[in-house]
Amino acid sequence: MTSALTLSQSQSASVILFQDAVKSYSRGKTIGPVNLEVKKGEVLGFLGPNGSGKTTCIRMMLGLIRASGGKVAVNGLDPISDHVNALHNVAYSPELPNIQAFLTPTELLTLVLHELQFSESARQGEINRVLELAGLIEYANTKIGKLSKGMVQRLSVAQALVGTPEVLVLDEPMIGLDPAGSSHFRELFRRFAKESNGTVFMSSHIMSEVESLCTSVAIIHNGKIRFRGSIDEVIRGALNYSVVVIETSQLSDSILSDIRKLQDVVDVRNNGSNHEGSYLTEVLIRADKASSDFRPLLSDLIVRSGSKLYTIKPADNLLERAYIETLGQKNPQKSENE
Repeated sequence: MTSALTLSQSQSASVILFQDAVKSYSRGKTIGPVNLEVKKGEVLGFLGPNGSGKTTCIRMMLGLIRASGGKVAVNGLDPISDHVNALHNVAYSPELPNIQAFLTPTELLTLVLHELQFSESARQGEINRVLELAGLIEYANTKIGKLSKGMVQRLSVAQALVGTPEVLVLDEPMIGLDPAGSSHFRELFRRFAKESNGTVFMSSHIMSEVESLCTSVAIIHNGKIRFRGSIDEVIRGALNYSVVVIETSQLSDSILSDIRKLQDVVDVRNNGSNHEGSYLTEVLIRADKASSDFRPLLSDLIVRSGSKLYTIKPADNLLERAYIETLGQKNPQKSENE
């Protein structure tokens, strides 16, 4: 009897696969059925409110808990019955890592490398490499208990990067990081995906990080996948509009009315003045018409009106808006479970 899951040819190409996976808990709580497939080289943002099932899915994927029904596969294998082979190229950085405070980063990574059977001569070079990647080289011999929360988070990621992982499972990797640290890790994960065709499975509540890093998203709510697709698809599917933000001198009511009359404009929302005294206005445009060609038309209208135009750009927080809208939909069109 083989320990591997029996998968179809198309399924065997999946790095991570949930197939009608269910986890039942006491008191009647059930996560699933979950259907989700992640391909090699994909950078997936795994989104959902607290208690929606994100951590349960990650634990099933890592073989830490057994699914009550359905199938879970990593690299085409069952992470419970064939744990070592399924997860041999998978690295994990948990949310709020519980790392021994009495060790130094060097001592911790030495233990990890020993377990991974690195030769003694190769260990120091690998330690220096991952600490440098994580921006921790100057703290190599500092007790972990003396490190800040952000530094401990960096160390958790450094530990995940040891060796040559092909899959990174990251549970809230940006928690506790300052803006420079977040930017550093975004670039690190991009290089991991691009240069080695690595796969990133990232759970996060920080929409801006997901929008700037991930190539696709999956949204889970009440234990079921509510949306699965590219970021553009979730924005268009949930909002059906895109947003252009303009910063101008004050616009008259007649100019705002003229903007509303432009073809494919859904709505115009005047957000009032900012701290610099200029005015911010959001122009909502039909998603299928939200191209850069619209901005010259809009800017021309504003300039011809005699108003001053300071900036015009796409809005930055569309994924967050789409996420909130998706959770509010009773029958989302892109659900893979219902």
